[in-house]
Formats: sequence, structure tokens, C-alpha cells
Amino acid sequence: MTQSASYDVLFVDQSQDYPNPLPTPEDIDGSEALLHQSTGSRLVRVQQSFVIKFGIHVHPIEAYNMLYVAKTTTVAVPKVYAIYQRQEEQSNFTYIVMQYVPGTTLLNLWGSLDQAQKTAIARTLRTYFNQLRQLQHQGYFGNIDGGPPLDDMFSATQGAHEVKTSFATEDGLIDCIIRIYFLETGERMANKTRYYRHVLPTVLRSNKFPVFTHNDFQRKNIIIQPNGTPVIIDWEFASWYPTYWEYSTATFCNGGWNDDWHEYVRIALDEYPNQSLWLSSMKTEMWS
Repeated sequence: MTQSASYDVLFVDQSQDYPNPLPTPEDIDGSEALLHQSTGSRLVRVQQSFVIKFGIHVHPIEAYNMLYVAKTTTVAVPKVYAIYQRQEEQSNFTYIVMQYVPGTTLLNLWGSLDQAQKTAIARTLRTYFNQLRQLQHQGYFGNIDGGPPLDDMFSATQGAHEVKTSFATEDGLIDCIIRIYFLETGERMANKTRYYRHVLPTVLRSNKFPVFTHNDFQRKNIIIQPNGTPVIIDWEFASWYPTYWEYSTATFCNGGWNDDWHEYVRIALDEYPNQSLWLSSMKTEMWS
């Protein structure tokens, strides 16, 4: 880590294969074109060629996930140019400088596509996910740094503070899911917790090694470039998970199920409807 002005430089692309001098946190002030905003996170376009994602809820590991995928696969992801960080009010404030990817999100484009176009996109996405599944795992369920899996279940729940490391076994992961469920729902779901303790070690078991998982597979996180190439964005939740996790997350995030997206999810991903229903039920009970 090097010190530069009022921020630390955690990573910078040494190839210098970028069209203009890299923007810094100071370049955001007064020159931002806001692309997206959520609690603790903003995405702005700078100098036409770059986007910067920054905020208190932005973490360096999102960029490291993209760097890892870009290095080990041919999956289309935004190029990461730099990672900066500084402290503001005793909290880390992270900036990820990325390539601006022109195009339209698959969510906004979906209604204008015909069946053949949807199928072609889903099949391309299938090639991406096949590559992710073939990456050599590190022997644990968790993030690429060996920490806990990146998911709201392990970071935005009552029991999140107890999850400090990865899980060596699938049994350990399942046990933690049940423990978090109980801490989140309390006595109102105590009987359901006992039921889950009985059945989940059987119904969630994949008996397979961890696979690298994007963990937020939604149309809003896929940009279709003008040449038709899908680019997957938002890698903040990517981790090593059981084989069923990607499909389970994708179906849980399908919202109102008011169109045919689910028909193409099963082209892009292997289906795990059993595990998906169990995990979706738990999440609904915790967060509804």
C-alpha cells in the first residue's frame, strides 16, 4: 500500500493501458455524472472513459474479485484500473476506478428482445458461468481472501458479527445459516429453527467442492454492449459457495416473476430447485 495525498493506493494497473490519466478521488468533486446511487455507494462517470464506484459500503474485495475473474477466465467484466481508500469519520471510504462499459442493462433491454436474442444471451452467459465453476477452489466456503462468504445473510443480519472467517466444510456453512436464522427471527420462529436443524443438513447438502459464484445474478447486473457482448458487473458478493448457491440467489432475486426471465436463467445456470426453495423460504421468513 502506498500513500498518495489524502488517500491510500491499494492497487493501480501497471500496464498503463488506459486512454487518459487515471482519475483520483479529487477528480470526482465537481465533475461527476451520476450513473447510480444506493445507500453508502455511488457510481459516477469521469472523463468519459472511466467510472468510479465509491462509498462507505464499497469494499476493495469487489475490485479484487473482478481482477481475479479477468486474470483466470475470459468472462467479460469491467477492467479495474485502480483502488483507492481513505478514512472518513473513522470509516474506510473506498474508490474503485473502472472502465466505462457502454451499453444497456439486460433489465432495460429485456422487453425489446425476441426469443432468439434472449436465448443467445443466455447461452453466452452459460459459457461465463461454466468458466467460473471450473476455477480451482481453495478448499473452503468463503470469499477469495479466506474470510466469510459475501452475502447479506452473513453481513446484514443479527448474527453477522459472529461470522469472522470462511467455512472449512459444507456442514459448517449450513450450521451457520441455521444459527443466523435463529438470531434474526428469535422466539417467534423457534419451532421452525428446530425443524431446519433437522432437515437442512440433508436438503442443502451438495456433497461437492466449493465453486466460484457471482452471487447476484440479475438482469440489472448484466450490460449488453452495442456489439451484443454481455458484461457482468457488481461483483461485491462473489465468493466460493456450494454448487446450488448461484441458482438459489438468482431465483430469490427474481422479484415478482412477472415475465419469462426464469426460463432463460435455467439456460444460463444449472437448476437446483430444491435447495432454492428452502433458502428462499428462510430469507423470506427472516426479512419479510
